[in-house]
Amino acid sequence: MSPARPMPEPWSTSSHLSITPLAVTGNRGLLAVTGEVDLATSGELAAALTDVLDGPPLSALEVDFGGVRFLDSSGILVLLRTHARAAEQGCRLTVVDVQPAVRRVLEITGVLATLGLDTTSPTR
Repeated sequence: MSPARPMPEPWSTSSHLSITPLAVTGNRGLLAVTGEVDLATSGELAAALTDVLDGPPLSALEVDFGGVRFLDSSGILVLLRTHARAAEQGCRLTVVDVQPAVRRVLEITGVLATLGLDTTSPTR
């Protein structure tokens, strides 16, 4: 097992979104996202995910959406673009602990499976 890497500071975010690195151990990372991911805040999420992927190579990156109350199409686009970029780098991006309202948006748009979510049972 690789040693833990130093944790970056939380990304500076608006009052509507918080992105906090929870763990980067070996070649695995975990970020927690809280708040609303919409046109006003999706750029912050994109920047944080880009920072992680621009760092030392990861084999897996989990994005914890347990605190995300709202997700619009701009946030979905960020997740899909990040998923594609991560795959190009050999990193598996998954979104975990998704609240029911956000899960429904991902289900309607057909991206549940792409983001590594179970399509048969709710997360909560």
